[in-house]
Amino acid sequence: MMRCALLVVLLCGIIVNQGVAAEKTAAAPGPASAEQPYDSVEERRIMESMKAAGNPQLSSDREELERRQKELKRLEGEVDKKIEQLNQLRVQVEKLLEQKGAEEQKRVTELAKMYEKMTADKAAAVIGTLETPLAISILGKMKTKSAAKVLGTMERDKAAKLTTAFSTLSPP
Repeated sequence: MMRCALLVVLLCGIIVNQGVAAEKTAAAPGPASAEQPYDSVEERRIMESMKAAGNPQLSSDREELERRQKELKRLEGEVDKKIEQLNQLRVQVEKLLEQKGAEEQKRVTELAKMYEKMTADKAAAVIGTLETPLAISILGKMKTKSAAKVLGTMERDKAAKLTTAFSTLSPP
């Protein structure tokens, strides 16, 4: 009888020690829990058993995934740099186009002044041979009286086309 009682006490002590050890293990999560939270106990059990078995496919897949993630981050950084460079170039091109447009307008104004100083016959002969957008720009910059004289001495069809294009602000 004494043996049975001693056996029961020993078994109870072992059970209590195992319970305390299990509580300590549950209270302090292992490295697997710190790495990735699992959706279910079954998933955790399967993943732990695969890790314990040393599944080489899982390890190589994880390494490949990490390598690809690093590569994607590197490429993402390169793309961001290229986008920034393109934005800077776009701003530079816009400034250059503005400067070019201002320079062209300045030159058209100078041309208009030159044509105003010419006789109407000579100005009409030259303006009549120009491309329509340029001719419209020059006539638009000229004084109204000078432009009227030039159009009056110009060939009727050409004067009509320029007048129509000038009034609609678009070349025919």
